[in-house]
Amino acid sequence: MVDQVLIAIAAAVAGKAVEPMTEQAVSALRGLRKAVIERFRDDPEARGALEAAQIDNEDGEAVEALAGHLDSAAASDPAIGRLTEELRPHFGAAEGGVVNTVQGGVSGTVVQARDIHGGVRFDRP
Repeated sequence: MVDQVLIAIAAAVAGKAVEPMTEQAVSALRGLRKAVIERFRDDPEARGALEAAQIDNEDGEAVEALAGHLDSAAASDPAIGRLTEELRPHFGAAEGGVVNTVQGGVSGTVVQARDIHGGVRFDRP
């Protein structure tokens, strides 16, 4: 299974809007998109995963499948590996930070937090 940071990078490759990034990170993301499209061109399974994630980048399974192909490509292609590693700090938590991810449909309440001092209470009518 791929890690959450690679899943976030895969979602960005698929076109999901990301929080403001530095020019360097935007450049690396553009480069990774181009490299992935080129690399996956002759691989029907990987290309299908990219296309599925581009169609619905909120589909957690599609994005995770793309992340798996991205992980394999990064391991065997030095350029993709370098770009992926260059992007990791922009999608992961800084030291001591937290990464909160919610995938799929949610029916109910979701709380994303780091430190909670005291309780969390949801009053329902």
